[in-house]
Amino acid sequence: MRILAAAGVRMRTTGVAVLALALAIATACVVVVLLLQQSLDRSVTESARSTARQVAVQLVRAGARDLSPSDVASTGDTEAVTQVLGPRSTPIASDPAIVGRPAITAARPAPGQETVETLPLGLDGDGSDYRLVSEGVNGPGGPFTVISARSLEPVTEASARLTLLLGLISLPLLGIAGFAVYRSVGSALRPVERMRRTVAEISTRDLALRVPLPPGGDEVHRLAVTLNEMLERLGSAQAAQRRFVADASHELRSPLSTISTALDVSNQHPETTDELVPVITRETARLRELVDDLLMLARTDDATDRPSRTEVDLDDIVRAEAERVRGEAAVEIEVRAGPAKVRGSEAQLRRAVRNLVDNACGHARERIRIASSVQDEMVVVEVSDDGPGVAEEDRERVFERFVRLDASRRRGGTGLGLSIVAGIAARHGGRARYVDVADPSYPGAHFVIELPSIELPRIEED
Repeated sequence: MRILAAAGVRMRTTGVAVLALALAIATACVVVVLLLQQSLDRSVTESARSTARQVAVQLVRAGARDLSPSDVASTGDTEAVTQVLGPRSTPIASDPAIVGRPAITAARPAPGQETVETLPLGLDGDGSDYRLVSEGVNGPGGPFTVISARSLEPVTEASARLTLLLGLISLPLLGIAGFAVYRSVGSALRPVERMRRTVAEISTRDLALRVPLPPGGDEVHRLAVTLNEMLERLGSAQAAQRRFVADASHELRSPLSTISTALDVSNQHPETTDELVPVITRETARLRELVDDLLMLARTDDATDRPSRTEVDLDDIVRAEAERVRGEAAVEIEVRAGPAKVRGSEAQLRRAVRNLVDNACGHARERIRIASSVQDEMVVVEVSDDGPGVAEEDRERVFERFVRLDASRRRGGTGLGLSIVAGIAARHGGRARYVDVADPSYPGAHFVIELPSIELPRIEED
């Protein structure tokens, strides 16, 4: 088994197949030999019984008086012998091969009874077994015992020859089967080898190459389809990563360049330091916000990150965010906080709601609405405003990273807020999306977060 484990799939499959076939052939051979032995053994017993009954019939009719040597002579050799015992258990007639020998068995069945046994008589010098059939006979001058013996050596020889013959036939069959399995497995694995060579040629810089699809719809074909789908996902992820790195580099370069330029001007013109401090402070805050957003995005992308999950009341977060923006933004805040309980990270869920609220405050003209409710076993947090809204062609794109529409760019956003919202929602088994709601009071944007709810206990009425 260790040799098979160290070999390749082709050799292991061939070895297992040949071993299984060998076990099946061995089982079949054993069954055939046993059946043959049983049949021959029964035939030997019936032959001995037939001879004993022929002699017994004669003894019943005339006793031992007319019994001649030819009546008990079988083949003239030691393969089949017959012996008749008188009332005193002494031989009164014997086969020529055993003349002068005492009784060859101690069995003395009663008249009309029969005894079958197997004994080594030592007649042929090698101690082979004999099948003995002894019959009790009640005739004139009796009672008598008729003993008919047949050698079992032909049964043993026939079984040995059949075993040898089956073994000789099995060897070429195993060879042919092993060769066929080896070639068949090689043919089946040939597409896998082509896929392996193709995948080995794919570099991390170019994921455009795809593995060839073998014909048919078997497991190998499905494997090739799965590999191509995986390569497609890897290519998309690589492209997204490159865009992310490029956009992050661009976004980081802008505040860093502003800060660097301000510091150079301050060094050359110390009298302008007081004027440049607000610029440096503003850009530093922008840089800090961008770094925080990037870290949050990295955390939502990290599948190994397992934040603590507790029961979170989203309606409490909705009320808290409404109170926060009331003191910061010059817009009217409408709150509809219905009971909404989920399981997750309170800090991340608060960040997601805050990003939606800040986005609404940045685009609203006069009012925003923050609501929480439970709809179809899903907790829904909705943030609406009366601003210009989002064009239909941009409603999916706004959740992508570093996507900022013109209005957002003028307000100095990082373009990561809605991406963070979508990532947090996905990490909690939900989703974030833009919905088209016909509400004259809030004709602007309508963003929602949908999360699996925790079933609230029912309150029984008295």
